[in-house]
Amino acid sequence: DLSSNKIQNIYCKDLQVLHQMPLPNLSLDLSLNPINFIQPGAFKEIRLHKLTLRSNFDGLNVMKTCIQGLAGLEVHRLVLGEFRNQRNLEEFDKSALEGLCNLTIEEFRLAYLDYYLNNIIDLFNCLANVSSFSLVSVTIKRVEDFSYNFRWQHLELVNCKFEQFPTLELESLKRLTFIANKGGNAFSEVDLPSLEFLDLSRNGLSFKGC
Repeated sequence: DLSSNKIQNIYCKDLQVLHQMPLPNLSLDLSLNPINFIQPGAFKEIRLHKLTLRSNFDGLNVMKTCIQGLAGLEVHRLVLGEFRNQRNLEEFDKSALEGLCNLTIEEFRLAYLDYYLNNIIDLFNCLANVSSFSLVSVTIKRVEDFSYNFRWQHLELVNCKFEQFPTLELESLKRLTFIANKGGNAFSEVDLPSLEFLDLSRNGLSFKGC
């Protein structure tokens, strides 16, 4: 756990030990460090079990540049975002996450972003092949649909705000966790042929049909 250590820059030499002695079961928490720069190639060919980066970046451009600096990383679980009581970003858009296309990710979580995200389908197009996709306390203005193009097996939406709930058409989805969300409380179209687990607790949902 390297959180809250005033780390500002990460260079290739700082992670040299992980190149020389791979630790694929290592979980690295860098949250609450004011990171301004990650040298391109610093994480290349490194394998981690989990990497957490929350409340690290003081601006959209810094976040975008640092995520690009993660290129080449293989990580089982990546957690990005902020904490409820520690917000640094004043704005957010899809360009911040474009660098995720250069990572290999198995599970992804984004937490505590209060900014209205217009269309998260475009925002997360680099995450179509992750097995688990999670949003916690994220405000979403518009979602056209979660379609068959996404290969997620687990979709988790917790304490999020929706203007309109999306169409769910996910052939591979086995688990849907949809808890304590606000707004957009009507399911219109659902096609989840592989679903094995469903949790719709504390939403006040209505259904147009079964």
